[in-house]
Amino acid sequence: MTGFILFQNAVLRVLRHLDEALAVSGLIWIGILILQILVFGSVDMEGLAAGDPEAVSGNGLMLLFAANIVMAVGSCWIAVEWHRYALEGKRPTSAFPSWSGGRIFSYLILSIVMGLLVGLLIVLWGGVFLSLFGGILPQSVGALFLIVLVGLPAAFVFFRISPMLPGVAIGNKVPMGEAWRATKPHSGPILQAAILSVAVLMVVQVIAPVFGSGIIGLLYELAAGWILLMINVSLLSSIYELAMKGHLND
Repeated sequence: MTGFILFQNAVLRVLRHLDEALAVSGLIWIGILILQILVFGSVDMEGLAAGDPEAVSGNGLMLLFAANIVMAVGSCWIAVEWHRYALEGKRPTSAFPSWSGGRIFSYLILSIVMGLLVGLLIVLWGGVFLSLFGGILPQSVGALFLIVLVGLPAAFVFFRISPMLPGVAIGNKVPMGEAWRATKPHSGPILQAAILSVAVLMVVQVIAPVFGSGIIGLLYELAAGWILLMINVSLLSSIYELAMKGHLND
């Protein structure tokens, strides 16, 4: 088993079951797309992007906050339903995916807690690293080092404890310690998969400026966001299978 095979399994699962992927996520993501376009038309995004918070009114900030909440809940809704399909074979039974409120909000809260924990560890590690070596890093390569320093360890630690998330989605809660122990024998492939995941994210971000900050740029971000979401959620399912079941399904 290599990280490439692990990552490939996640990508091919989405491609081979594209109908189910669209059934699970399509209408939700279309709703998010419509909301984002409405917010984009109501808020001075260029002023906000330029670092001028006064360019956005109080109502605009509320709209942005509401849009982000909808994006988070919608993403977790998609993730839960895709985990249930990938791990339990529960196919969508209608054009609109089923709503499992308890699992979705548990998934959201757990994602936030895991993100904060990983973020804290990375901040501590990054502070120690920069205090020791920051003065000798050339400015031209400092940003690249920071991306690798922060992004890669964060992705690796997150993936090591990630079986907790699919576990919540399918009703089989996995404690953090158990998740860490279960993924330990597969640390090498998970690290390689983390490298690939970070690399794909960097490619998406490098391409983004080509589309600008207008409506075309927003559409690109939403399309790329859907692709990244489905691949990464699929990758979490693959890691869960490898760690908790000892094998990968197609």
